[in-house]
Amino acid sequence: MVNNSGRAPRWLNKLERHLGWLGVPNIAILFVTLQALGFFMVSTNPMWRDTLALFPDRVLGGEYWRLVTFLALPVSMSLLWVIFALWFLYFILNAIESEWGDFRTTLYVLVSIIVTIAFSFAFDFPIMDVSDFQGSLFLAAATLFPDTEIQLYMIFPVKMKWMGWLSVAFVAYRFFGYGLLGKLYLLAIYSNYLIFFGPALVDRVRQYVRRKNYQRKNRN
Repeated sequence: MVNNSGRAPRWLNKLERHLGWLGVPNIAILFVTLQALGFFMVSTNPMWRDTLALFPDRVLGGEYWRLVTFLALPVSMSLLWVIFALWFLYFILNAIESEWGDFRTTLYVLVSIIVTIAFSFAFDFPIMDVSDFQGSLFLAAATLFPDTEIQLYMIFPVKMKWMGWLSVAFVAYRFFGYGLLGKLYLLAIYSNYLIFFGPALVDRVRQYVRRKNYQRKNRN
């Protein structure tokens, strides 16, 4: 996880010049509020989880709210864990917005949401968990701010880059363990990270390979 991997692609600069007004300011508040409401609803009645989840057939049947409410699905039913998760979600989204601004942060979020919804409808795949969506937000923050230290569980100081690498390892482990549909799901929900950071990361790998080849030639 390295800071200059967060450099914006050229196409994004052009898009922002034309559509910058679409940016949603303080988007962290929106998602934290959704998650808090979802936790409260499911805590009072577990049946709410089914009502909030994204089921393509039910959306086509007229339950259009599911296109938004699946984002309110709580990542945990532990109050202590949810408090930590909401604080962390607010922290990373605010950090990303402070670096990128309203438009780019909004676009990063929308890419993952739209591609995930499209995947859900294309494969009739229900979305009943949003932990990976939040994982894509964390990876962006870890790449932009690798040396920022956070208090894990409000106690242990850990640099973002190490948590980022652990997240990447966990996603990779699941990717290779899943079947084709599971692999496509992970690609869909992490598509925002691949689009925004992929080119810069590939460029860094190429630079590393060229540097190693140059050093090898000089030794010979």
